[in-house]
Amino acid sequence: MKSLLLIFAIQTTFSVYSQKIKIDDNIAYLDGIAWVKYEKKNMANEASVMGLESQSEEIFILYQNYADPNNISKANPEGKVRWLEINFLTLGIKCEIANETHKGVVKVLADNKIYKDGVLNAENAALLVKKYGTRFSDNRPRNGSVNIIIQN
Repeated sequence: MKSLLLIFAIQTTFSVYSQKIKIDDNIAYLDGIAWVKYEKKNMANEASVMGLESQSEEIFILYQNYADPNNISKANPEGKVRWLEINFLTLGIKCEIANETHKGVVKVLADNKIYKDGVLNAENAALLVKKYGTRFSDNRPRNGSVNIIIQN
């Protein structure tokens, strides 16, 4: 009986705090309410995001990857490192997050309150950039190239 009650409590918690996200006709919906314009591009390897009333792209999302021999495993035989680059075009800042689906990207943006009342929130975008930084591209191997400085 206790385990049944525990399972019910966990399910209730997740259903209360999770948001239902849907992307349809270039609109991302949170719990059935239109939230932002979200357009998948380039065979879904890129996306553009903007407020519902905005006429220009505000966020550009690019799916990135590279092969790292240190990450080769049975589950990842090519050693691919995958991430998303989130560019806040109107603010001139960017960050990188772990690979997500398009719905996952909308969830990250929603959880971090990137849009408030349909308008891009610069303060929250800056916090997201501080939070995640550019750790994937910063840690990317440079293909063994080394810069040698020769001084005379």
